[in-house]
Formats: sequence, structure tokens, C-alpha cells
Amino acid sequence: MTFEKPRSILKKALADHCFPAAVAEVGNVSTVLWREAFGRQTYDRNSMATQEETIFDIASLTKILATAPLLMTHVERGSISLDRDLSSLFNDWKNSGPKAATVKDLLSHSSGLKDYLPLFQKCKGRKDFETAICEHPLSYPPSTKSVYSDLGFILLAFLLEDLGGKSLATQFNEIKNQLEINNQLGFNPPQSWIKLTAPTEIDSWRGRLLKGEVHDENAWALGGAAGHSGLFGTASTVGIFARHLLKILEGSGGLFSYSTIRLF
Repeated sequence: MTFEKPRSILKKALADHCFPAAVAEVGNVSTVLWREAFGRQTYDRNSMATQEETIFDIASLTKILATAPLLMTHVERGSISLDRDLSSLFNDWKNSGPKAATVKDLLSHSSGLKDYLPLFQKCKGRKDFETAICEHPLSYPPSTKSVYSDLGFILLAFLLEDLGGKSLATQFNEIKNQLEINNQLGFNPPQSWIKLTAPTEIDSWRGRLLKGEVHDENAWALGGAAGHSGLFGTASTVGIFARHLLKILEGSGGLFSYSTIRLF
């Protein structure tokens, strides 16, 4: 099996300055079929060459790699029902109507919440964010359509903190080893990761090049670890997670049950 077509697409994208660095990985349930690094960390010719283990701000994959798995563990423990009404979980949730918004609606991006709000401009910390999101008018009745929403996953992380009695980052670190991911996947990268971490951009809000610092401003205002963004990791760690889920679907067992994986 060859991967010349995707390889040529990535090389052209780098040549066209769409981005300076990329790492691709393709695999199946049992092995990696292709992994390759392209470009350099920045457009500077003297910048460090991208490596297979280059660390990236993996942004919204936080929803899939941290928030959703943590919620799976709490669902399997019976500590939360996906049908739970949000008004019973968040004191500031005032939205009412013929159909109550539920935890499942947050997961499926169908709660009625907007896709995004620049809350970082006025809010900092959980209390500010939770109040602002819960009190913002819904854009549509819950369960009537699906609109991808960062705000919904920010609330899910707050719910996880209440259920686990610990921060999102701490809970994630506790299940990471059980997923057979022992390094180079986490929130707020330590100094030892920085050399291998690709920058994201020069951020006008913070006035500096972001390297090892979460790009998403709302996640930054929440301390770098949020339900929608904040994870840093490598292509290989994302691949390990994917194979873990595939093995469960194949019947080999793992951290979660087959029925939970199918449901989520």
C-alpha cells in the first residue's frame, strides 16, 4: 500500500504556504500503515525540521480525546445520565421551552447554544464562563438541529469537574495511562516539551508567538484546559487512541464497553 496521493497533497500545501508543518498518520486496528513528517516548525528556513513526534496544539480534538472519554467513564459508572436536564446541573441555566436541553444535546451539538462567543474578552475562570454561557439566549430550540458548538463542550468540562471532584486536566491524566498513552498528550505542556512543539501563530490578543500555549483564546482564559480545546499531542498519540477504540469495536476489550463506544 502506497500513500503517494496524500503525500503529494501535503507537499503541495507546504509549497503553497498553507502551513509550515504537518505530520500524517494512517493506520488500522492493529498497526500504523504510514506516518510521515513534513516541513519545518515555522516558515523560517532555519527552523527545526518537523519530526514524527512533533507536538501540536490539537485544538478541537480535545473534545474527542479528553472530554468525551471522561464523560464515557462517568456514564458507565452511573454517575450521570445523558438525558439529564441541564437546568438541574447548572444553576444559571435559565433557558426554558417545550423541550429541555440535556447532556446528550451538548454532546451532539444540538442544545441550542451558539457555536462561539468571544467570552475571553470579558470572562476569566469557570464562574464567569458558566454564567455567560448559561444566560445567553438559545439560537434555536434544543434537539431541532445540530450546530457545532464550542460553548456546549465548555459546559461539559464544568460538568466533569463536578462529577469527578477534580480538574479536567487531572481526570484526563488519570485515564491517559489506561488508554496506553504514556507521554506527549496533555494540557499545558511542560517546558521539556517546548522544543518539539510547533508554534501556532503570532496572536494579536496576547501580542506574542504562541508556542506550547493554547491557541484558542477561550481555553486560554480558562487556564489552558477546557472541554473544547487545550490538548497538545502528536500524531502517534492520536493514533494510539483511535486504535484503542477500534479494538473495543472489534471485540478485544478496553477501557470502555462496546455499547458505550457505539452510543458515543
